[in-house]
Amino acid sequence: MFLSSAMNCPHLSKPQANENDCQANPKPNQHSTTGGSASDPRLEQLIVYRALLKHLLHQKIHYDWELQLEEQRLERFRHEGLNEKRLKVQERVVINAQAMLPGIVFKMRNEVDRLQRMLDIHQQQLRQLDLTLYEQCQQLVQDSKQSLDDEP
Repeated sequence: MFLSSAMNCPHLSKPQANENDCQANPKPNQHSTTGGSASDPRLEQLIVYRALLKHLLHQKIHYDWELQLEEQRLERFRHEGLNEKRLKVQERVVINAQAMLPGIVFKMRNEVDRLQRMLDIHQQQLRQLDLTLYEQCQQLVQDSKQSLDDEP
């Protein structure tokens, strides 16, 4: 009963703004995601670079795997003697999978260079600010370079 009467009563269903709204909802404090109370811009930048490179590495691994799977499927279809139309469809699938890799590889090379440059330039400061994050980024750069070196 109360809900239906409140819905018909405009002053109860619409929140009223007042001059204290800005003070009642202050902006949250910005904290480092690595646990520090005062965030250093270099750490924030390092976290962004790490996230971007990690995402690109996962994409590359996924499309490498998908390409390999689709190429194997095409070979199996050829071996089984499937009709020409089905082979053409599978060849297009392989071409589409191949088309995804150059863009990812290009972006990944740029991000590896950017992260490596940052790690080299600010090595001492980053190690002092967050050694674990620094080491994770170093490992990510190595993993990414290894994945890029595996490119045909």
